[in-house]
Amino acid sequence: MLSPTPRTIILAGPIGTSEMTSLVNYCEQLQRSGLTELHLEMNAVTDCRRAGLDGLPVSVDGARWSHFLGLLSAAPVDEIQELCDDVRRLLPRPVPDSC
Repeated sequence: MLSPTPRTIILAGPIGTSEMTSLVNYCEQLQRSGLTELHLEMNAVTDCRRAGLDGLPVSVDGARWSHFLGLLSAAPVDEIQELCDDVRRLLPRPVPDSC
């Protein structure tokens, strides 16, 4: 009997094109098996390149601006705003101050 497919993937180290390609392929397999939700844990990611942003609509924990500094510093000026917007979508939203 097959064990259930995990719904959380813990990512570690740098995330680039080859890692994202592998993740996309895995997610396609999950979708074919009926799993429609995936959660990524990014606390152990050391660097995330553009390919690491392109791809999947997933929920993400542990994303920090520091993961994307290499990406942002190497990007052409005309792409910075779009990249910052992409990163913001991954970052956890701050908890509003209570009154």
